[in-house]
Amino acid sequence: MTGPIDNFPGSMLAGCKIMEKLGQGGMGSVYLARHEALDKLVCVKLLSPELAREERNIEFFLREARSAAKLEHPNIVHVYNFGQENGSYFIVMSYAEGKSLADIVAEKGPLSVDAATSIIVRVLEGLNHAHSHTIIHRDIKPSNILLGIDGQPRIVDFGLARSINEEKQLTIAGEMVGTAYFMSPEQGLAAKVDHRADLYSTGATYFYLLTGRNPFEGKSAIEVIHKHISDPFPNLIVINPDIPLWISRFLEKIMRKKPEDRYQTAAEAIEDIKRLMTAQKDGTDISTERNIEIPEIAARFAKDGTPAAAGEMPPAPLISDRIMPASSKPLPPEPALSPARPILAPPGNQKLQMPRLHNSIKAAIHFSITFAALGCFLLAGANGKPGADVGASLSSPLALNPVNAAITLAAGLGLIIWAIVLKPRKLTAMHAFFILTAAFAAYAGGIYVPAPEALDMVAKAFFCFSAALQNMISPSNTLIYALFLYLAASKFAFVDNWGVKTGATAAYALSVYLTYSYFKGGLDIVPDKASLLLAGACALAGFGAALTQKQFSVFFNPALFFLAANALISFMFAAPQIAVIKETMIKQETIRAGLLNKEAQAKYQAELIAARDAIPEYDLEGRPVEKKPPTPPEKIQPAGPGAFDQAARSEYYKSLAAKLADNLLNTAGLVFIALFLCLMANIYFVEEAFFSGEKYIEFIGYNARDGGL
Repeated sequence: MTGPIDNFPGSMLAGCKIMEKLGQGGMGSVYLARHEALDKLVCVKLLSPELAREERNIEFFLREARSAAKLEHPNIVHVYNFGQENGSYFIVMSYAEGKSLADIVAEKGPLSVDAATSIIVRVLEGLNHAHSHTIIHRDIKPSNILLGIDGQPRIVDFGLARSINEEKQLTIAGEMVGTAYFMSPEQGLAAKVDHRADLYSTGATYFYLLTGRNPFEGKSAIEVIHKHISDPFPNLIVINPDIPLWISRFLEKIMRKKPEDRYQTAAEAIEDIKRLMTAQKDGTDISTERNIEIPEIAARFAKDGTPAAAGEMPPAPLISDRIMPASSKPLPPEPALSPARPILAPPGNQKLQMPRLHNSIKAAIHFSITFAALGCFLLAGANGKPGADVGASLSSPLALNPVNAAITLAAGLGLIIWAIVLKPRKLTAMHAFFILTAAFAAYAGGIYVPAPEALDMVAKAFFCFSAALQNMISPSNTLIYALFLYLAASKFAFVDNWGVKTGATAAYALSVYLTYSYFKGGLDIVPDKASLLLAGACALAGFGAALTQKQFSVFFNPALFFLAANALISFMFAAPQIAVIKETMIKQETIRAGLLNKEAQAKYQAELIAARDAIPEYDLEGRPVEKKPPTPPEKIQPAGPGAFDQAARSEYYKSLAAKLADNLLNTAGLVFIALFLCLMANIYFVEEAFFSGEKYIEFIGYNARDGGL
């Protein structure tokens, strides 16, 4: 292999069969390959030809690869082989399918406290193993931590890119910014770097996972590095008030400017973070309280001549920040405050917002915002009226009352954006789908509701809303309830909790029953036994899937089974009604054919009588003119049963569509649907606000629940 490996798919290198290119980095290219001897997938990293021209780069590449090959830890990507072959310098390392933390945060938003903490503890464990072998990574950042589908974080690019491109990154700002966001102050100062630089970068990574932003921002790498060196640690609680105060303390220590002021080892950091987590769970630590930044108090401290020293954090303004866990040593007594300083309340009287209360308030605000957004779209729709077609109807508010419609639509969209911004994970597909669909249903409901013409916009909206509430228990809305129960059950079917699974299964069963009731509708019809048995089999399979499945499955999926059961029930009642319609059509056709035959026969008899009673006619020569007798009519045969299959089916579905349209439009069913969809959007918000536990790692990146219902 003498040319670029990109041109040789299936080629061999160091006993590995190259399969495809995975990516391109500053040091070279990374390929997916199969190691023939090990019979497993591996990654092959090649040093770029440009860097390979300098002996110093080759030396760094091989020396760091040799060091990384000594490390065997579940949180570090393992190096199997390295060297040079056919002019290419390579490293063969383990392959783990997954995404980098940078990609996960970019796609899903900040991680929960439990998920981010679990990841960071494992990263610190991997670093502790590396540091025990005197190996420093020097480039810890979210893009260098891979979260596998098994939920296990793995450190990649162990020191290689940082060692090879160190001088280049320090001179070219455009290539350095990604690393500069997580660079320790001593690295920015080109001072001596030891393992404590990795701890600083790990803290910056922890900050990014929790907030979705970098600790220090800037327009250039130099500006970012300068902030790492001189700016105080940012107030994490102001950025995200959901984060416990103990995490802010932990980050403040691990990211101190001077290495000697930080945790001195990764093991020490792990021990402290576990102690703080245990104290929180046991209730012996009040560090879950939220900090509140009060500029007036901070300014008063500054006026009193007690500003923070350069490179150090200023004292926190709240007394709760000075309360230590029960396991810590007591602090010396506070000096008496001067009259110029504010007198803070005693610790026992200081009540700050707890996480659950804070999330409850946020959930209430989110519900209020989404409900108000529906009201705005309902008001916007109330400016219009049904038109000749759907397009004319939906555009009628802007055509009839453009000012009011535009204002209310803009207000509704603004409230929806506010609701999305309020979410912990910001824009997510299912939440956006439900809230936008709810808004559209409310808008259309305001247009189509049969309200009196004399009502104005507000009165019509109230009429529409009251009509929806009055028809909540109407049999015409049974199918809406069935739809909502199906959606709710599909949302919670994969939750690993027996109580939740049982509730989801019951909701599925009730949705099937309501579908049955709606299509039965008091009709004296015997359902098709084959369809009934098949629907029952699908429902039983759905019960089994709902009770046993803990993650999304394409085939053994309760949502699919119950969707099939509902569809079969609708078909089960459709077939007999189509048969009745067809039989009626056949009878009507038989009657029509009989009437036509009678008319033809009567006409024939009249022609015979007329021919018999006609006066004879003669030609010019006196010979009688012969006239042809009337031709007997052919009997008209009615069309066969097969000719009515499509017509009967079409007539049934037209009548069903008319019935559904009547239920949705004339009884304000669209507004009823909008309320249900709004509730589903709020369920997603509450789940994000209150969801906790280590399994959230899978939920963030790889659990299909986010992509499904």
